[in-house]
Amino acid sequence: THLRKTKDILIFVFAIIVVSALAYVIFLFFYVQKRYAEIPTDTKSIFTESRYLYGISSNDNLKLRTEYLLIKTVRDSIIKYEYKSTTDSTRNLKVSYLTKNQEIQFDLTDYVKYESKTIRSNSNSEIWFDMYEMKEPIIDGMSPVMFNKDYGILAIANPLGPSAFFMDKQNDSLQVMKISEKLY
Repeated sequence: THLRKTKDILIFVFAIIVVSALAYVIFLFFYVQKRYAEIPTDTKSIFTESRYLYGISSNDNLKLRTEYLLIKTVRDSIIKYEYKSTTDSTRNLKVSYLTKNQEIQFDLTDYVKYESKTIRSNSNSEIWFDMYEMKEPIIDGMSPVMFNKDYGILAIANPLGPSAFFMDKQNDSLQVMKISEKLY
């Protein structure tokens, strides 16, 4: 009987440990979900604007690619930019700006500012763009990036393909060429 009581106590303690571990895992799961979930109620504002994508290939051939719809969502600590192609949804692009450390993220890559007030989108604009580079550079990475938190992305250099320019005016090829010179 003494052995039986010890066995029953061990089974009871083991059951308590298993239930406690399970409860902790469930608590942790919901805590992480709550902590890192995007809560729509903290959205401050949403803006929608048009951008026109120009591309410059390695032989300096300028081409208007397509119109994009820029949907900008402002939150407390992050601004999200969603570029939606009006013709091809596979070419959509999502970018995030982390206001606390002034970094941008897209394609699982972090970019840090290395030069401020580099260029304006056009001569009449009050908006200055900063230059960002990859936090951890790679040979075929898209860098540098011209960015302003109010405007979004102005230009992305691509060493292995056409560079991209997101202009707010449709026929602005002269300004695209000026930006291209500053980009490289």
